[in-house]
Amino acid sequence: MTTRDHLVIGLFVMAVITALGGVWPADPSSPVQWWLVVSAVDVVLCGALLTLPVHPRSTQAVLIAGVVVSAALVSTCHTAQGVVLFALGFVVAGQFAAYALEPRRAAVVAGVVVAAIALPAAIAPAAVHPVVVVGACAMALLSCWLMAQQSGRLRQQARTDHLTGALNRGAFHERLGDVVPRALRTGARLSVVALDVDDFKVVNTRHGHLGADDLLAGLAAGWRARLPAGAFLGRVGGDEFVAVLPGADEAAARGWVASAALRDVLSSSAGVAELRPEDSVRSLLDRADADLFASKDARRTLAGNV
Repeated sequence: MTTRDHLVIGLFVMAVITALGGVWPADPSSPVQWWLVVSAVDVVLCGALLTLPVHPRSTQAVLIAGVVVSAALVSTCHTAQGVVLFALGFVVAGQFAAYALEPRRAAVVAGVVVAAIALPAAIAPAAVHPVVVVGACAMALLSCWLMAQQSGRLRQQARTDHLTGALNRGAFHERLGDVVPRALRTGARLSVVALDVDDFKVVNTRHGHLGADDLLAGLAAGWRARLPAGAFLGRVGGDEFVAVLPGADEAAARGWVASAALRDVLSSSAGVAELRPEDSVRSLLDRADADLFASKDARRTLAGNV
């Protein structure tokens, strides 16, 4: 199940609970019609999630809409139980945002959650002790922060090659699949550099697998340290890497290769391709690979003639 599916289930559960609050109110003076209206709005939001394009912006918008609509209902609650019930729901919404969204978007949702707990409780007919409100807000912020920390750690582990610190193959292609279409739409320059170690089998034989791993990690660390802002490095094979340089033309990319090679801990070869209007991700990488193989052939020819 995807994170959007999880959110749909959570909203549907809240819709059912809210509908029950309207059908079976805790207080005879509760405006039950509004409970039923908010329940219907939650169902509509479930439908929106199932039909809208999957994007963090739409997920954030639906989360905020659900919290705001429910907060308006809290302001009409005649019992403290209703206020506390929705406060728990708001905490879950904040936790979901911390789990599913990038930190900046999650922080916005967390701010809305705190406001949704504090403001309606202050104006609701129900008598809610201020300590309960402060405690609920503090618990919401603390749980969101803990969830964001853990989610970020797990996301980093899932996307990063543990040996070299570069993006792993899946995360690299996901990110490249975002930046290439954006560069094609805007006409921005972008170049990729295919990199691999020369005679890596010899390196393994000479230094052993663990020693070769240490050298490979040092090589990748050097490449990453010299990447310009906005650039990224992916490990796409054993000793094969690709650097993506947004804003760089072919000359700038070759300049980066030359400067990086001066301090490399291992001998490596590189192939460069600059994005063309007719390119796809596949064709761009294919041209970088072809240039890499040409560079290796030229190196072998030069070594054979010496």
